[in-house]
Amino acid sequence: MDSLENDLRFLGVLEKAAEIAQDLGSEAAVRYVRSSYHLLCKVYHPDLHRRRSDAANQGQVRLNQIKCRLDQTSDDDLARFLGRRGQASDGHPRVLVVEDEDGLKDNLADLLGLEGYHVATAANGALGLREHLIFRPELVITDVVMPVMNGVEMIRHLRRRDAALKAIFISGFFGTHAVRAELREEIERLGYPALSKPFRPSQILALVRQALA
Repeated sequence: MDSLENDLRFLGVLEKAAEIAQDLGSEAAVRYVRSSYHLLCKVYHPDLHRRRSDAANQGQVRLNQIKCRLDQTSDDDLARFLGRRGQASDGHPRVLVVEDEDGLKDNLADLLGLEGYHVATAANGALGLREHLIFRPELVITDVVMPVMNGVEMIRHLRRRDAALKAIFISGFFGTHAVRAELREEIERLGYPALSKPFRPSQILALVRQALA
């Protein structure tokens, strides 16, 4: 599955759109992206390239695929992605925290933010999958037992998108048989660290630094 980032790179608008979002606001950046797609459709039209029809047709097919994905991406989600792309261009890593316990989720976001990381949050694995597409984090910190979709299932989905995914599991249920059995193979195979709740801020920060080193 191509990411939104790859789609915008193909359109040639990724960096400029992020710059526009910073300078003029997200609404202007979204208009720029959507108008760029329509312009490229005219450029790649096969009727204009009879001598290079194969390349034109391939480009048109890719543009049609991008159009389908852009049509399924709301202006709000596109604006959030572009705004965060511009924000994260300062070199600070992006960390996604997926946790259904609001207090812990907010505390982790505050802690990581104070350390200079850009942070996004989600309340379950399904929302984490969506946020990952928009935020494109370098590291995912996820709880294990969550409603809708648990952390293990979410990481499995994300691994299909990104085989080099970096992740940290956190849970208060590592001592239970079901969770321990479910995670053992995943942790051993992928080598992801796991941290039991409750934990000290220094412990999670040490794991984050290690994962992003």
